[in-house]
Amino acid sequence: MVAERFWKGKESGLKAFDLITPIRTSKNIGEFALIMPGQERVVLTKEVLVLRASQTAPFDNFYLLWAMTLKTVRRQWDRIVFMQTNREDVGKRYEEIRIPVPPAKEVADNHSKAFRDYYLGTQKLRDDFLTYLAGEDKHYIFMSSAVASVDEIVDADETETE
Repeated sequence: MVAERFWKGKESGLKAFDLITPIRTSKNIGEFALIMPGQERVVLTKEVLVLRASQTAPFDNFYLLWAMTLKTVRRQWDRIVFMQTNREDVGKRYEEIRIPVPPAKEVADNHSKAFRDYYLGTQKLRDDFLTYLAGEDKHYIFMSSAVASVDEIVDADETETE
């Protein structure tokens, strides 16, 4: 598969809810989006930066997105991303960004609750929709890896009814 040549393996290395942002040559430069479940198997160019909270951080990616959208943090980010059009510079300089670090995961979860609720709620709606499509077998709609998702839902339903 062509993608596997770019990934240098069987997987992209992306995880659901990773933050991504174009850092060069895009009208959306510096704008963050989340990789939703089922979207992990994509090939990204070098002009896209991927951020993920570390295992030891007292917060998750929802908090990281919450923090990166704070106006004071955004001003720092804009200064770096709009001044550097070279990925290697941005790739090193994003570490200069200072975000508020919560004293505990519970505090981070409280701050980022609206972000978490929105993205997890969106995913639940998508899952419900795919379940409907799998049950109807009358529609064809391509939604990222929807075919695999529908097959997994059907297989799970068949296993439960046996």
